Amino acid sequence: MVSEGGPAHSPAFDRLAGQSAPMVEVRRLGTLAARSGATVLLLGESGTGKELLARAIHEASSRQSGPFVAVNCAAVPDGLLEAEFFGYEEGAFTGARRGGKPGRFELAQGGTLFLDEVGELAPLLQAKLLRVLQEREVERVGSTRTRRLDVRVIAASNRNLQEMVTAATFRADLFYRLNVLTLTLPPLRERPEDIPCLASRLLAKMAPVSPPRLSAEVLERLQRYAWPGNVRELENALERALALDPGPVIGPEHLPPHLVHPSPAGGPWRRCRRDAERHALMGALEQAGGNKAAAARLLGISRSRLYEKLSELRQ
Repeated sequence: MVSEGGPAHSPAFDRLAGQSAPMVEVRRLGTLAARSGATVLLLGESGTGKELLARAIHEASSRQSGPFVAVNCAAVPDGLLEAEFFGYEEGAFTGARRGGKPGRFELAQGGTLFLDEVGELAPLLQAKLLRVLQEREVERVGSTRTRRLDVRVIAASNRNLQEMVTAATFRADLFYRLNVLTLTLPPLRERPEDIPCLASRLLAKMAPVSPPRLSAEVLERLQRYAWPGNVRELENALERALALDPGPVIGPEHLPPHLVHPSPAGGPWRRCRRDAERHALMGALEQAGGNKAAAARLLGISRSRLYEKLSELRQ
């Protein structure tokens, strides 16, 4: 068993850029979480940096020399989730690899397992995950032998798990097992004062030799924008700007069109887009008989993205 305590700080926390009060608090709580061996639940909108925070907690903990294994629960097909989590024995099912295969829990032995978008787990997998967290042992698919585990679990979700518990779509006992230490990452629109520092660090990462700087007009536009995609969207916008070979200064002409010519809130273009999205979502749900997972597949998006769009349309 890995003893907890470990280092008090990791350079990874420095990558969570920003000096706003919310981000200072996130780094403080992250440091405390790293010193503990408790299960951690990270909440926040998509693109706010939950995996980066999970890695920082791992790297600042006594498990830093162990593996950090990440799995996106929404990206693995339902039929393969059990084998991905728990592994399988040879001959467990058609196509099973000779000699079997360890699951993500086994691969994370002595380290940290990061379960991203944990709210997307099917009910059966929720029950099995709860058992693993309680018993600290895992049983491969097709096996009767249990394997003891020494794994720290960090889970993350961009959905309101408490509301899912109330709606009986997420197990209450699993929620309380995960909800030991909870950290919430703020959306970028709530901390525009962090954008200069964050953009500077992103540019330095993308162009380490001679990163360009942002013009005053660009910086003003970035701080006025609402960033529905959060840090991930900001990173994509800066990557686009670099691809246009801006030279030493990034100007408005290097920004995506929607940042250069933002549509007014409630304008005709935005209403048209919302109407089109609503029509597509409702049509897919009707075709799928109300099954949201099937509707997401028809639309070519993840279940979490489908829930996000439905929530946006209700606002």
